[in-house]
Amino acid sequence: MCNKSIKYDITFICRRGKDHFAEPILSELAKIYTIQYLYPEHKRDLLLNQIKGRIIWVEWANKFAKIVSKKKWKNKKIFVRLHRWEIDTDYMKKIKWKNINKVIFVNTEFENLFKQRVNDTVKTITIPNAISIDDFKFNSPKNNQNICSFSLAFNEVKGYIDLLLFFSKLLKKDDSYKLNILARYPANDKELNYLLKIEKIISDLELKYSVSITKRSPETNLCDDRKNISKYLSKQNMIISFSKLESFHYSFAEGILCGLQGFYNAWKNPLIKEFWDNWGYNSEDKMIDAIIKWSSLPLIEKQKISKKNREYVIKNFGSEIIGQKYESEFFD
Repeated sequence: MCNKSIKYDITFICRRGKDHFAEPILSELAKIYTIQYLYPEHKRDLLLNQIKGRIIWVEWANKFAKIVSKKKWKNKKIFVRLHRWEIDTDYMKKIKWKNINKVIFVNTEFENLFKQRVNDTVKTITIPNAISIDDFKFNSPKNNQNICSFSLAFNEVKGYIDLLLFFSKLLKKDDSYKLNILARYPANDKELNYLLKIEKIISDLELKYSVSITKRSPETNLCDDRKNISKYLSKQNMIISFSKLESFHYSFAEGILCGLQGFYNAWKNPLIKEFWDNWGYNSEDKMIDAIIKWSSLPLIEKQKISKKNREYVIKNFGSEIIGQKYESEFFD
């Protein structure tokens, strides 16, 4: 129970364990502002009189946003962040948008979709996700031909089956490449079934000597989990993403920060130009040619390019930069 005498600049509300996307931004804001963290497990745990911040940030547009929006707050501003999946839920009808000061999106496509399907009167803004730069040290590019693709979980959104089909085409031009797929141990039947599909495709395409799958043990704290990724990335040369739905892709950004050259599926991803246009390819043949070209570059040239890549991520998605954007929205 919060001490009623304490007042905060910001109250952050989120389901426990689901705050990893917000953590880099919160860490920046906490350098200047006092933050109250509320992690209710059930709606009865969220007592509205516990909220002490003059800014209320609800992470995820779900049941907690619904509860907070029931009240017309005096001398407080409410910001709700909508990531992706929430837009297809009933919460879009249950949240009282008229009591929300602004909805924050992580890409413009979902912002536009929200205006078309849900509400076109509430104020909105797109601010990309942030990354903690210091957690990912730059490593000099390698001369190996290791391509890495990794994610938090074996999820269909990541497009691993399409990636395997693509990789088999690359091997027909040069069979010296290795693809390393990394994700955490399946946490449920859906993830397990998807992993089994991946393994079957590897077998059907006879890729078992060229593709490896690493199943990592899950960390309880997802923020700590991300910090350990750089140990794995240090062994790679390239990072590839085949997601058709993701916008800001944490794993892809982390790979670029660590010195890997990026290759991103752009031909079926409408979000590519907003974030990763420098590394997006609009055909499989062009991506294959780019991978082979990168592999043939002198090491000193790879290092020069990789440093520029890292600067791009820092400038556009560093937690300090994104934190300033949130500060401006919250306290203008």
